[in-house]
Amino acid sequence: MSQSSKREYLKKMRERYGRRTGRRARGLLIDEVCEVCGYERKYAIKVLSGVRNGALGRRRGGPRRFYQPGTDTGVLKRIWLTAEQPCGKRLKAMLALWLPHYEGQYGALGKEQRNRLLKISAATIDRLLAGSRARWGKHGRCSTRPGTLLRSQIPVRTEHWDVSGPGYLEADTVAHCGMSMAGDFAYSLTLTDIFSQWTETRAIWNRGQYEVLSRIREVEAALPFPILGFDSDNGGEFLNWHLYDYFCKRPKVVEFTRSRAYKKNDNAHVEQKNWTHVRQLVGYDRLAYPPQAQLLNDLYANEWGHFRNFFCPVMKHLRTEIHGSRKRRVYDAPRTPFQRLRDSATLSAGKLKELEQLQNRLNPFALKKVIEAKLRRVLHYRPAASAA
Repeated sequence: MSQSSKREYLKKMRERYGRRTGRRARGLLIDEVCEVCGYERKYAIKVLSGVRNGALGRRRGGPRRFYQPGTDTGVLKRIWLTAEQPCGKRLKAMLALWLPHYEGQYGALGKEQRNRLLKISAATIDRLLAGSRARWGKHGRCSTRPGTLLRSQIPVRTEHWDVSGPGYLEADTVAHCGMSMAGDFAYSLTLTDIFSQWTETRAIWNRGQYEVLSRIREVEAALPFPILGFDSDNGGEFLNWHLYDYFCKRPKVVEFTRSRAYKKNDNAHVEQKNWTHVRQLVGYDRLAYPPQAQLLNDLYANEWGHFRNFFCPVMKHLRTEIHGSRKRRVYDAPRTPFQRLRDSATLSAGKLKELEQLQNRLNPFALKKVIEAKLRRVLHYRPAASAA
């Protein structure tokens, strides 16, 4: 019997099998299929039940679904996409913070559904969203150019800071050059606090030393804590007299250090934020016009900073456990940078109240709409269209 004939035959037999209800009647039909097709009996039962060969038939065995694809998974996916596709552990920590805003934006959830979502595990979240994850292919180019002028004055950080409180920052720049480093283009300047993971990002044009200093002044004014230490790579935008005088010639000197050459892990905290806070938002396109840097800086300084620092939990690496040939990285519980600052009891009462009031005024879904609108203006900017 040819394969096409066998498919036609089995299609008819499945219809007959579905209409028969008695055990004996179905048994006789199974015997016939085994004799005609040469199947083993258990396999013939699976074929006739629709479990094999992609046939539509009776439902597979096993427990029934607890989370509903059209309702629970829909809520998870909407929050997950709005929050820039975090992992399951971070998304689980976000749900209690985001669900009230979700209900205000999209309507109230039932009590049972809300309880299901609050009890969901991180592994289940990853399983439900596995088919929706984006794939990022290309990578950016390294734009670090060594600054040798002050290498003797700015020491290499050879030991870890005592980061029991906020104030110790790591800094780095990201080039928005597309596939070519030629010509002029915009950069993103990222500064991350090691203790709280509070991150401020600014856009600059051409990575000039004076403009980098101006943006760092803006960041310092926006931070809810004073700068105690500043660590960067060996790029010329950081190793210069402007920045050295700014940090080292003030009444309370800031500890200014640099990483070892070609050792990205020395600045691992900010290197991670270059992906989550810059590349995930802007991508790898070239920003070749000065107004794009101005528009992007406005987005960074306002909506994007509030969105990431108040509503997006992060996990900090605690230690790496080595068992034979296996390594296991251990992280702390996911918390937002604001939660880490609030729980540290290092902020003044006035500053803490100011931040709490700001968070209460913010809505992550409303912020995301503004972010998308401003981002379109950045990415779709063209001089001729602007002049018109």
